Amino acid sequence: MRILYDATPLLMRSAGVKNYHHSLLTHLVPILEPHQVDLFPLLQGLPPNNNEGSNYGSLATKIRLGGVVASNYSGIAIPSQLATDADVFHLTPFVRHPPKDVPLTSMVHDPTPLLLPECHPETNVRYFEYFVETIVPRLRGLMTPSQAVKDDLVEHLGVDEQRIRVVHHGVDEDFFDTVPSTVGLARQTYNLPDHYVLFVGAMEPRKNLTNLVRAYSLLSPDLRRRHPLVVTGATGWKNKEIRKQLGAVGAHLTGYVRRALLPALYHGASLFVLPSFYEGFGMPLLEAMAARVPVVTSDVSAMPEVAGEAALYADPHDVESIADAMERVLQQTQLATALGEAGRRRARLFTWHETAVDTKAFFEGVIGG
Repeated sequence: MRILYDATPLLMRSAGVKNYHHSLLTHLVPILEPHQVDLFPLLQGLPPNNNEGSNYGSLATKIRLGGVVASNYSGIAIPSQLATDADVFHLTPFVRHPPKDVPLTSMVHDPTPLLLPECHPETNVRYFEYFVETIVPRLRGLMTPSQAVKDDLVEHLGVDEQRIRVVHHGVDEDFFDTVPSTVGLARQTYNLPDHYVLFVGAMEPRKNLTNLVRAYSLLSPDLRRRHPLVVTGATGWKNKEIRKQLGAVGAHLTGYVRRALLPALYHGASLFVLPSFYEGFGMPLLEAMAARVPVVTSDVSAMPEVAGEAALYADPHDVESIADAMERVLQQTQLATALGEAGRRRARLFTWHETAVDTKAFFEGVIGG
């Protein structure tokens, strides 16, 4: 079996989705024998992951992205040419005109461009609408990172549940163990306080930073002084007002953190909060739990599926609910310790090896089905 895998996200500036593809391919390629996997568009090898830009050289990136754009908007059939002898083309929404004579598969990370369009730029919504209307009906098989996403695709988009396989994400091993010197280096590099409340994610409406700030403001001045709010991640979109609100509470914005120092950023936190309105999976949850950081998160979509009993949950629309959960963790040392230990055990259940094994089985099922 030859799999043509759309690795276009590796050419982009991205975090969560790009991390998924890089980590999956790193673990999938070595176990695929006797099958073969080639990376579209003509990518060679898997260089180290770079969230702030392409994983490949500047010229190679420009040529390959130019090819994808040409295929999408000029009718040049580059995917068809490269998939001539492929048994399956695993594509992302970046490919608008996949081959017509090759079985297609894909992964839908979350359906929020349709379920929560107000949280996305209009271009994202249009892109996803096209993918759902034009590409999804042609898919031989479809993966989702959680049962929550599968349920939403079935309920809201009418996708046949028999075509969908849930394949959970994993977590990298270095999030479990970080040496003190690395934690110190992260504090020095990003000017971090000794203790802090941490949020990791794009600064955009779906992440619910407005209600996080409001909840944080309800904490006592003493708690806020001892635990400043640190926000890490991409600039995102639709965030002008959010940035003002974060500034009003003195939040420390790190922007992207170097991947080598990201585990240390978690290890230095007193509490991790992810109050999103929707997560298709929520990789930062696993990363925080692996680092033994107590977690407060939302009681919707995939977040309870990922965190299980290893987190405190809050209604993302209820500011007082979020504030109460945060205060409990910051005030109750025994609770914080218990959540941290439970989170670490929970995170051990999610490995990239298992993700790769399940993904291989998914491809074999599609071709054999």
